[in-house]
Amino acid sequence: MFYRLILLFLLSISNIAWGTDTLAIIDNDKDVFNLGKSGSYFIDESQSLTFEEIVSDQYIKQFRPLNREYLQFGVVKGNVWIRADAAIRTTHNVPVLLEIRSPRLPYLDIYLPNLYGNQVQAELGGARPYRNRQVETPHYVFPLPTNTQPVFTLYLKLSSHLPMNAKIELKTLSKLSQDAQNDFIITGFLVGILLTLLICSVFFFIKTSQQIFLPYGLLLLSIAALHLSLHDQISRFFPDVINIQERIYNLAALSCLCSMVFFSRFYLATKDAFPTLDKVLLITGYINALFAFVFMMSPEQINIFALTIVAISTLGVLTVHAIVVYIKNVPFAGYYLVAHLILTTGYGAWVLSVYGIIPSEALFEWGLTITIIVEAMIHFAGMMAKSTPFLQRPTLKEKHSYADEIDLLTDISSRLRRQVNIIGGGLSHLEQAAVSNDTKLFLASSLNANNNIKNLIERIDLLSDIQNRISIEQPYPQPLNQLIDHAYNNVQRLDQDNTVLEWNISKTDHVEILQNAAILQHLIESLAQEFKHFTDQALTLNITRHALNRDGTMLLELNCSPLPNRMHSSKNQFDLGLHYITLLIDYLRGDVQLLEQDNVSSIHIQLPIRAHVRPSNNDITKLPMFDLILFGQGDADVQKALSILQGYNNKIEHYVELDALIEHLLHPFSRERGTIILVFDNGGHIPHITQQRLMPLMRNEDQCLLISNNVKMSLDYVKKLGFDDLLTCTELESQLEQQLTRLMQKGERLKNASLSRIKPLL
Repeated sequence: MFYRLILLFLLSISNIAWGTDTLAIIDNDKDVFNLGKSGSYFIDESQSLTFEEIVSDQYIKQFRPLNREYLQFGVVKGNVWIRADAAIRTTHNVPVLLEIRSPRLPYLDIYLPNLYGNQVQAELGGARPYRNRQVETPHYVFPLPTNTQPVFTLYLKLSSHLPMNAKIELKTLSKLSQDAQNDFIITGFLVGILLTLLICSVFFFIKTSQQIFLPYGLLLLSIAALHLSLHDQISRFFPDVINIQERIYNLAALSCLCSMVFFSRFYLATKDAFPTLDKVLLITGYINALFAFVFMMSPEQINIFALTIVAISTLGVLTVHAIVVYIKNVPFAGYYLVAHLILTTGYGAWVLSVYGIIPSEALFEWGLTITIIVEAMIHFAGMMAKSTPFLQRPTLKEKHSYADEIDLLTDISSRLRRQVNIIGGGLSHLEQAAVSNDTKLFLASSLNANNNIKNLIERIDLLSDIQNRISIEQPYPQPLNQLIDHAYNNVQRLDQDNTVLEWNISKTDHVEILQNAAILQHLIESLAQEFKHFTDQALTLNITRHALNRDGTMLLELNCSPLPNRMHSSKNQFDLGLHYITLLIDYLRGDVQLLEQDNVSSIHIQLPIRAHVRPSNNDITKLPMFDLILFGQGDADVQKALSILQGYNNKIEHYVELDALIEHLLHPFSRERGTIILVFDNGGHIPHITQQRLMPLMRNEDQCLLISNNVKMSLDYVKKLGFDDLLTCTELESQLEQQLTRLMQKGERLKNASLSRIKPLL
């Protein structure tokens, strides 16, 4: 019985061996045949054997069967000869072609000894010009002659210093076109994803000016170039350049790694948070950039293992970096870690397929591109998660009872009572003496009290919006310094006790708030108003901006000290004092702590803010020096303009009476500098009469800007009156600085002009 089993086993093996294809046949029923099933191969390690020697009986016997559809030889020191017998038995006149899918193959020779003897019929490969190809396709295609014998022999000679991977098939023309179309569909889909991400990146870069989108865009372009070069869809554009595929592949691969490194620096802000890791990333990025240039210039002179080692080392550094920042609980580091783990795993599997350890054609052709695209999509999701507005969590988690609402109304009543008493006293004095100095003093106090009432109403409205979860829109970015100046001026405008405040500001230059600027300004005002002192002791408010480990989100730190003794940390009392401030901090997703050290109490607040750093294009120190004059009543618009101009080095004056302004402008040629006059359309001033009296006193470089709250006022009409430009009151915060810059530049150009500003009478 045992001998019978052995006989059955030998018979099975012989049946499998005899059943293997030994002839590549293309007929009416079979339009494709893989030569790996019937062909054989021989490796010439000496690289010195000629074709005559290869076909001799001495070496023909040394050919071994391939027996696999996808040929992966790895790195071969020598020439690989492939031999296959083929037959074309189609009754239709269908062109049959030999297709060799072997990316980055430098040398490929094709022989047909039955027809042409020992002469080579095609010399293809990346190290030869693209013009050598008889059919312009991404792969190497050789059309078989129509006068072939019923059975003929093919010889292929492959030579490369790179890992050798090939799929060799006989195909009809229709089958070749169908496969090429399928490849183009997949390539188009992948490139379409990259193009979509690139367009979105350009849009967000223009919208936010965040530098992180620059290396990300380079990453997307490198991925596209890497994919196209791997599939040899670039060589046709450079038909006379040899090794163009390998050059672009090396450049794209290392540029991809370089862009990943610099993207990581911006994504996780390693320069501020991890300076040691940042230096490592910088060195890694520069090494990749250097090798990208070297491998592009001399791809055939450097061992391919060097490129693999550089890539593996870079990915190792990035993976360690991702793990470290994730352990450090850096915000949004989870996206980064997942992306790099996927990239490292995918790249490792792809490298194994390149060297033949994992025999997979699909993994070799599409694995690397898909892996990097998935990584880029995860990075994009992480950037969007950071850039989207914070999910507003409910700030009032507890439902207040009716008693709490009564407490709130009582608190409001107590705060309004003082203001009402002041207004009543002011009005009573106005009735007795409407022109005296005391009347003016009480009138100013009444106006101040009225402003405080308005401020309390704003608090109540804002509190209502927070309770109802109404989002407060911000139409445009607001400079942080401007926001702080507005808050300081409002506190001074509302102050009724001659309070001494000390404001210390750090690292706020060129920072623009992208979200919740109004609430942040209101919080700063509330802090200063609530904690001010009624003695000679000054309240110190420190405002510091810190950069977090993510782009687009920063940390604003507020410190107030010393606090009045009446301050408490009880959360049971619901009022417009500290509890109201706590609600604003919760709405901004911040943290607050009441600290006491050496009998000095202080409040420490940390707020995450959506902001970016945008260096100002208009450096006021480089602008021509002009005196600035504001003409108009001291209403809210004039105060807003004064707060905006607070950072200017120019001389700034404010006039309420036209006669005083005219007296100042007399003798225009005795003035040393030009003047920019801001005329506010308020307080009963008539713009065209004002301009008629001012124009004769203005020099050539002097400019006059009308600021009006009349939305129907047109620029053409304003210029006919003699003004140089028009600005509405609603555009003060967004357009005033730009208007002043243009007017100063215009005045500088007109400084040496000989024309007079006074138009001659007709």
